[in-house]
Amino acid sequence: MKTLIVTADDFGLSPAVNEAVARGYREGVLRHASLMVAEDSAREAAALAKDSCRGLKLGLHLVSCAGKSVLGASKLGRLVGPDGRFDPDPVACGLRYFFDRDLAGPLEAELRAQFERYLSFGLAPGHVDGHVNVHVHPVVFPMAVRLAKEYGFGRVRLPGGELPASLSYSSRRWPKQLVEGTVFALLRSYLRRTCADGRVEVADRTFGLLRSGLMGEEYVLHALERLPEGVSELYFHPSADPASAAVDEPRPGHHSISDLTALVSPRVRRSIERLRIDLA
Repeated sequence: MKTLIVTADDFGLSPAVNEAVARGYREGVLRHASLMVAEDSAREAAALAKDSCRGLKLGLHLVSCAGKSVLGASKLGRLVGPDGRFDPDPVACGLRYFFDRDLAGPLEAELRAQFERYLSFGLAPGHVDGHVNVHVHPVVFPMAVRLAKEYGFGRVRLPGGELPASLSYSSRRWPKQLVEGTVFALLRSYLRRTCADGRVEVADRTFGLLRSGLMGEEYVLHALERLPEGVSELYFHPSADPASAAVDEPRPGHHSISDLTALVSPRVRRSIERLRIDLA
């Protein structure tokens, strides 16, 4: 049995992203979206999910880097900048969280506030993942899983398992693919024990990290042909902005109308049906 979870990240970031998520659900194969609860378009996204996209399954896109906080600088101190935003550099965030353990308390308070903001929109608990994948940081992930269990969220994302499909599709930037694929595979192996009690699920493999911002139609078709049995997740960063097409390099922020084109592609839908993949 092959089961596929198709997710759009960054729901609530902007009107263009919200429109793309709605179109991906109504016209294509998108079934899940991850909500950034502190961004300006988050309430609009929640309203869409409860109205015209009622069958869309939502989850929480935790932000601990490159985005807005819920609690703000007055409550989080040096965890965020004066504008209440996290450092945009994932490497800098990761080093700070690892070496400055005084940040652990404010960070957990912020993550809890994001869970509670999500539920305050009247949304049912769903899955948990993270912006720029900083949620799989060894300091952040145990907090995320503990809060997911506390608030009743049933699945967490652990990237990994994508490297063979990505390299066989394109060897472009292969050193970067190899390093990122190996690092996240090791993190996945180490962190999965955090979910060993079975209270939160983890997909068998996740596609989207190595092709972030480049999840176009041809790559998705390539990946579908190579899906093994079990549960796989493909995640996207769609945008309805017609100027956001991406070809060889991702655009800033990785949001692309090319990802949306893949989500609404009749070829992708037919491939899922032909390969007898269960669209979760």
